[in-house]
Amino acid sequence: MLPSSAAYQRAIHFPHSRRTIIDVTDASGTVLAADIPFSDGDVRASLTQRVTRSASITVSEDLFPDLDTDPLSPTRAILNIRSGIQYADGSTEVFPVFQGRVQEATLDPNGSVSLSAEDRALDVVDMRFEQPRNYTPGTTIQMIHELITEAVPGALFGTDDVADADVPLLTWDEDRGQAVDDLAESLGARWYAQGDGAFVVRAFPYDNGTVVQLLSDGESDGIDGLLSSATLFKSRRGTANSVTVVSERLDGTDPIRVTARNTVPTSATAYGDTFGRVTQVIKIQTPTSSSEAQRLARAQLNAANALTEQWSLTCVPDHTLEPGDPIRIRWRGRTAVQVIDALTYPLGLGPMTLTTRAFSTMPVTSG
Repeated sequence: MLPSSAAYQRAIHFPHSRRTIIDVTDASGTVLAADIPFSDGDVRASLTQRVTRSASITVSEDLFPDLDTDPLSPTRAILNIRSGIQYADGSTEVFPVFQGRVQEATLDPNGSVSLSAEDRALDVVDMRFEQPRNYTPGTTIQMIHELITEAVPGALFGTDDVADADVPLLTWDEDRGQAVDDLAESLGARWYAQGDGAFVVRAFPYDNGTVVQLLSDGESDGIDGLLSSATLFKSRRGTANSVTVVSERLDGTDPIRVTARNTVPTSATAYGDTFGRVTQVIKIQTPTSSSEAQRLARAQLNAANALTEQWSLTCVPDHTLEPGDPIRIRWRGRTAVQVIDALTYPLGLGPMTLTTRAFSTMPVTSG
């Protein structure tokens, strides 16, 4: 959750004015256009996607980039979007929700212009290795930063929340994005770009965390709740109660194999109990020790077990919320603590939508 003032946290519970600022820069940070006018738009952020954030904006016909040198041309434009509220005195409190390149500009039949943009992780994915790339001695996070910076010179990095480890002694063939994926997974984490464009390596957020926001359908402490509607899903789809990580070594040595299982007798998804035996096998080169493979197996097991309860929510926009944030839901007399998997920030009118999944903490057994 992004830091905000007490005034903001109170104001979102009452009628208020939205404020979104969209600035356009090039890759060097030179401002090409400031606070461009727009008629509609949103930003979608999902932890289940490698490129976490995407934006769709509608602007007027006069902003269509006829020339490659125009501010919104896909050859140069990077959108920087901040959104929040405007107070009665005209002051604003806005929060970074997106930074990324314009991928397409479309002049629609009605004369409006539709812009689509993806965050800077796509720059990393798009810069494939032109020849096999060897590891650089150091740590895994240092290697991740190096691979990102090669694709995004001057890249900013936020605060990581995982324990680092020595970089695996590997060579990657073509896919830079997959290389960064594998390195992050070896730490039981994922990498992504935040709303301000900074890259982070964060643990799968399904087994800990402090609730940062209450979404309620009723009144609390004298103010109305933020929640408009909710749908609750109970499902076994995608859920596993045993995850095996196999790290196959290219040097011919025996592979590392670690299994994490739900061994909690009272758990509804306990391995071998009423839920059955549902296994996943993950083959990956990056874990170089049993402890690293075990960490990944546990993270994946927690994520898989969190799928048993999911919510789909519509609420008053709170642009301080981010994917991975723990929230408390109160709806129709039910209460749940969930973690945000994906959300859509409205840039104009309209509600915010979220999808969430449960917390889950599974013990690890090796095998």
